[in-house]
Amino acid sequence: MGILLIGMPGCGKSSLGRAAARRLNMKFLDTDTEIEKAEGRTIPEIFAEFGERYFRRAETLALRNAIGQNAVIASGGGIVTERENLEIMKSGTVVFIDRPLECIESDIDTSGRPLLSDNGRLKRLYDERYDIYRRVCDIRILNDRDFKYAEKMLTDAIRGISNDENNGD
Repeated sequence: MGILLIGMPGCGKSSLGRAAARRLNMKFLDTDTEIEKAEGRTIPEIFAEFGERYFRRAETLALRNAIGQNAVIASGGGIVTERENLEIMKSGTVVFIDRPLECIESDIDTSGRPLLSDNGRLKRLYDERYDIYRRVCDIRILNDRDFKYAEKMLTDAIRGISNDENNGD
């Protein structure tokens, strides 16, 4: 069963997920990377050539392929915007990496993020998605301190999930 990380772009899904997976000797998958491999082009290229609708369909396919694996999976920030994805997520454990907007804004690089290219867009997306993240998650990790602290919190949460599964809970 997959451990799916959700949250805003720049919240730490990929970096924290990769570190926690390495620490726990688990496989790590990133849906954006899986899409790029399948499509043979970058996310910005996909958006430019085919648009967001096409990208969202590719994202759903990547999620469907990843969620059944015993892996830590970093998703794109907008994965929660598609109803079909919310259903697919139910077959895994969903962890919301909750990073305050001011923390994201202080350190995010928007150059490879097509939906964040205009000023104010990050705040609008945050306002649109935050309640969805809270509603669909099984576990919430607050990422408002240093990286090592957030990594420990995520690693401990995944260990807890694994222990519950092994105990039949």
